[in-house]
Amino acid sequence: MFKRIRTHLILGIITLLPALATIYILRLLFGWIDPTLGMAVSQILEWLGIVRFPLVFGGIVFQDHIPGIGFVLTLALLILFGVIARSLVGKQLFRYTEYFFSRIPLARSIYSTVKQITNAFAHDQSSFKQVVLVEYPRKGIYTLGFFTGEGNGEVQERTEERVLNVFLPSTPNPTSGWLVLIPEQDVTFLDMSVEDGLKYIISGGVVVPERLTTPAPEEDG
Repeated sequence: MFKRIRTHLILGIITLLPALATIYILRLLFGWIDPTLGMAVSQILEWLGIVRFPLVFGGIVFQDHIPGIGFVLTLALLILFGVIARSLVGKQLFRYTEYFFSRIPLARSIYSTVKQITNAFAHDQSSFKQVVLVEYPRKGIYTLGFFTGEGNGEVQERTEERVLNVFLPSTPNPTSGWLVLIPEQDVTFLDMSVEDGLKYIISGGVVVPERLTTPAPEEDG
């Protein structure tokens, strides 16, 4: 009974976490970033003589800034950073940023952890081609992994069978793990998406993809 309650509690937390995180970020944008940037923009507009505060618009009085300007500016800056990140200059700039944070002990741990999590759902998801099931570390024990490619070059030349590259991630951080080269006939390809596979691994098996979900046994009485 206690184990079932604990499982449902963890599942509830994991289910609500994305929504709560989204609400928290939006609240941060409106509660701190919007007034801060909004005040700066309003002061610049007032200095240029474009507006005067207090401002009356549609019967609403704005004392020192117009709500929403900071939020729109934040979205524009995020889009701008996204464009810069794809350029050669932007990539070099972010390398310097990563190097800077790597030199600070506490900041290094935080930056590395956040980067690993984001990479798990961005870069790594594109490099993981398909979810697979392999018997590892021994026969009779199954491990979830990601097919990343076929064995080529010297690796394939020195093996008698055709081998596949399979990345076996660790839980709860799927960006760490190890590479195994497994004969193709020993690899079982699954229908679940890479995203579902990542959720399954990160949650430690709590968030089960629909295809793997089995009905709970009925209790007597």
